[in-house]
Amino acid sequence: MNAFNSGKPFDAEKIRADFPILHQQVNGQPLVYFDNAATTQKPNCVIDAIADYYRQDNSNVHRGAHTLADRATVKFEAARDKVAQFLNAPSSKQIIWTRGTTESINLVAACWGRIHLQPGDRILVSAMEHHSNIVPWQLIAEKMGAVVEPIPVDATGTINILAFDAMLNAKVKMVAVGHVSNAMGSINPIEKIITLAQAVGARVLIDGAQAVSHFAVDLQKLNCDFYVFSAHKLFGPTGLGVLYGKKELLESMPPYQGGGEMIESVSFAKTTFNQLPYKFEAGTPDIAGAIGLGAAIDYLNQLDREAASA
Repeated sequence: MNAFNSGKPFDAEKIRADFPILHQQVNGQPLVYFDNAATTQKPNCVIDAIADYYRQDNSNVHRGAHTLADRATVKFEAARDKVAQFLNAPSSKQIIWTRGTTESINLVAACWGRIHLQPGDRILVSAMEHHSNIVPWQLIAEKMGAVVEPIPVDATGTINILAFDAMLNAKVKMVAVGHVSNAMGSINPIEKIITLAQAVGARVLIDGAQAVSHFAVDLQKLNCDFYVFSAHKLFGPTGLGVLYGKKELLESMPPYQGGGEMIESVSFAKTTFNQLPYKFEAGTPDIAGAIGLGAAIDYLNQLDREAASA
């Protein structure tokens, strides 16, 4: 459920009051902001959560043996749990923090692609995709000898399912499509796309950057292989993203970067990598950003509860 598309009336002025940036005038008029496909504004609760972390709990996570480190780690991992619940992911260990949708796609393309793609393999990407869901596949395809092919879009602005089905064969290894178009707002039939692609053995990555703020996403029902989105399009902060992946795929993929939390043990003779999700989270993460995203999810859940009881 989502409070904004539940079909029930909601108090727009009450919700508007939660967003401090809207309490200003631009060109002599109250600010009206429609650029949510680029980034959403932030409610007070998100701003407060980020500020409170820096005021009260600022410390690195998973490393320090002191109170601030413990509090920061608890809030950081609680945010991961909130994302897993928000998406109905099987486990929070399958939720990887990244810098955004773009990095999430690059991570999958680089790490999955370099062990699974062979010369002549095909990667299908819809013709409506944001370039962040095109260029990473072109880069890995060039390196591995694979090819990237566009999936046609029909007159309704959605993926042409008949054309897509005709393109599928055993050489298709990855299908990468957006859940909702960032330019047209059209909603793709991703359930059908996932079913058809997996029937020929292909993996499926769904770009959910424009979807997660508008309707519920159930990853266990969708059964996609990867799902990605950015915090800043879900009323959270910039510079933070989420990558969900199936456990067996994430475990089979090599690390994206080296150093910091992704290490279990290190020596010049041999380095072993940490378990999920930390294997893909090199260096100090965006702790405040994760906590801010957790607050954004709490805010959406609160709106949903209010809508349900209206």
